[in-house]
Amino acid sequence: MTKRGQVTLFIILGIIITALVALMLFSKQANIYTPATQENLQSKMESIEKNIEDCLEDAASEPLYRIAQQGGYLTVIQGSYRLWNDSMISYLCWNQEQTRACMNRMLTLAHMQDQLNVAIKQQVETCLDVQGEADLIKTFDIIAPKDYKVDTAIRQDKTEVSLDYPVTLRAKSGDTQVSKKQFTKTFNIPLGELYDVSQDIANAEATGFFDPLVYMLAKYSRYTIYTQKPYPDTIYQIKLREGSYVFQMAIQGEAA
Repeated sequence: MTKRGQVTLFIILGIIITALVALMLFSKQANIYTPATQENLQSKMESIEKNIEDCLEDAASEPLYRIAQQGGYLTVIQGSYRLWNDSMISYLCWNQEQTRACMNRMLTLAHMQDQLNVAIKQQVETCLDVQGEADLIKTFDIIAPKDYKVDTAIRQDKTEVSLDYPVTLRAKSGDTQVSKKQFTKTFNIPLGELYDVSQDIANAEATGFFDPLVYMLAKYSRYTIYTQKPYPDTIYQIKLREGSYVFQMAIQGEAA
């Protein structure tokens, strides 16, 4: 009788285990064919947006710092900069022989933006991966182009880096989908405003004279301008009085 009872118990346990396994398989199969909802796709798109913004931050941080350190140029050529404190600081006003005046190099915001677009795009290639956001049970497809465009907008008090990269999440079952064409990361750095100050300095130097103290007082001490004079050149370091982001520029001098 004892052996018969044990056999019966094993049979019952086997039936229970088989039923649980069947239930799990049925549940998994049901999930596979359950179409993705608008809410689920929107939540996934928000996750993709966050990852792309993180990628843009990683890609743009160094170029945005370097372009200010180097006087508005990411790539410098021999003779176009002054090496000072391990920084290659671009001349923004060229020396004119036998005169105090110099010639404004005419750096533009458009040229700075173009340089940043190229540098940031190269870095984005190392961290952009939307396909890694696909779900394990494949309830939707991620549709994205192979190429993309980076657009940098330098404002007075911020710089916006946008990625033109249309991404669509489309449910495998049904016609539900969510799309987003552009992703933007904002950097709270006053590159545009400090650029304007650099051009005020270059324009004044082009007439033969710039007084940092007079300028700072005229701007109600909004800016701090440090002057360095590694012979025969002059270097200006510009920042907001309460800020830490620094724009450096050089004025080419003439050796005696």
